[in-house]
Amino acid sequence: MKGTHTGWTEQEDRALLDCVLDARKTRQPLKTAFDTIAAQTDRRPNSVRNHYYTQLKPVEKTEPAFLPFSEDETDRLLDAVLLALSNGQSVRACTLDMAGGDTRRMLRYQNKYRALLKTQPERVRAARSALIAKGHRVPDPFVRDPVAPHVGRPPKASCELERGIRILLDDLYRSLLALAQGENAG
Repeated sequence: MKGTHTGWTEQEDRALLDCVLDARKTRQPLKTAFDTIAAQTDRRPNSVRNHYYTQLKPVEKTEPAFLPFSEDETDRLLDAVLLALSNGQSVRACTLDMAGGDTRRMLRYQNKYRALLKTQPERVRAARSALIAKGHRVPDPFVRDPVAPHVGRPPKASCELERGIRILLDDLYRSLLALAQGENAG
């Protein structure tokens, strides 16, 4: 059974932060850091995780929670993503490269690009046109590639169609079963 602890020492906090930073550098889940520190301090991994998120995570933040994009940064993001798409790279892979492997920054870039597609399509089209004018073959980000696999939840109409087909097949099966039973009886 794990020991009872009433508080964390500065050394334990430092060891936990170092372990978390090492896990991030090696792209390991934070759970491995929590498990390692739990074994070293004779605590439960969940206690280590809770301590990290309530006490240490706020201290560790180096950039603000919300960092607005400048116009120049938005233009560079659009160009980079559109050029990556022209080379067959995904938005996710491109933004991860732009972020230098930092998943938090990658999500920031990816979310901004997706928001631009929805809220400023004319800006995206203008950036695409400018790249095409420079000789790049940039696919239209508003047209889904029919060969690419669909990621995410299927469209609602697709679910309703599947439900209708399933009902039709169930009815057909019952009719065939009734027909087969009628032939066996007669």
